[in-house]
Amino acid sequence: MKNIIQLGLAFAFAIAVAAPVAASAQDYPSRPISLINPYSAGGSADLIARTIGEYMGRALGQPVVVENRTGAATAIAATYVAGAAPDGYTLLLAGSPTFVITPALNPDAGYDGMKDFEFVSMVANVPNLLVVSKQSGITSAQQLVDRAKEAPDTVAYASVGGGSLPHLTGLMFANEIGAQMLHIPYPGVAPATVDLLAGNVDTGFLNLPALMPHIQSGDLVPLAVAATKRGTQLPDVATMGELGFQDYEMGTWYGVAAPAGTPAEVVAKLDEAVKQAMATPEVQDRLQKQGVELFYKNSADFLAYLNTDAAIVLGLIDSSGVKDAQ
Repeated sequence: MKNIIQLGLAFAFAIAVAAPVAASAQDYPSRPISLINPYSAGGSADLIARTIGEYMGRALGQPVVVENRTGAATAIAATYVAGAAPDGYTLLLAGSPTFVITPALNPDAGYDGMKDFEFVSMVANVPNLLVVSKQSGITSAQQLVDRAKEAPDTVAYASVGGGSLPHLTGLMFANEIGAQMLHIPYPGVAPATVDLLAGNVDTGFLNLPALMPHIQSGDLVPLAVAATKRGTQLPDVATMGELGFQDYEMGTWYGVAAPAGTPAEVVAKLDEAVKQAMATPEVQDRLQKQGVELFYKNSADFLAYLNTDAAIVLGLIDSSGVKDAQ
């Protein structure tokens, strides 16, 4: 009898503990949601976050507020979200630099990119473009190569932080052509673009959306796209492979993630909100006009894609020598 009473009390306690969680998942969301962007305002991640966030908010009935938390190669934003309450009110918009590259390059990053998150939805892929300033006088990738070889450590390339895809791609390019190039990290593509325009940095493999207005104005010169096929927005710009270099597929994808332990019901609601947002013509038009490729995948497909991408990117890190260049 005593054992039966004890079991009954334990069962009642379990129900009492689980009930608030179930109720909160059922009522979710009941207040504004924060979407953390690990990059500075004005870049492609910011465009994607604010566009998706606006329409997610409409689907969920609560505003989705974008916050920019930059620094430490996206680790500041990632650790903040990983340590947040797993209730669906703090989300992260990020890609392989956050989930794969930074933890691989920095054992002290403070988070595990694969274990500390629930992966909600993939939303977009952004081509990385090799560009130079009009002021440089360079009009082809070969001219850039010649200049880099003639003057070691004087041709500088911009990235959006140590270990980022632009850093990794730039280092691979420098290794391929056999030239010493100077790496200049920035907290985001917007400040990197400002310095490119000012002539303070020579080149870089950077996200297309932030570059597009300056390419259209003629202030930036596109040399090649770091992809295996040409982009829809700049069909006349050749791929690296077409120009005789290594055939890079180094676009930057973005997805929405939540802290590990977020209830499955909440993740499902968020995924549905992202799906609805991505199906909205206004969202598609706004993103595609800026060179962003729509790339929606649900939670299960997101995780499968991430596992495949991680294997590829970690292999590139090992072969590129980026760890030795840190």
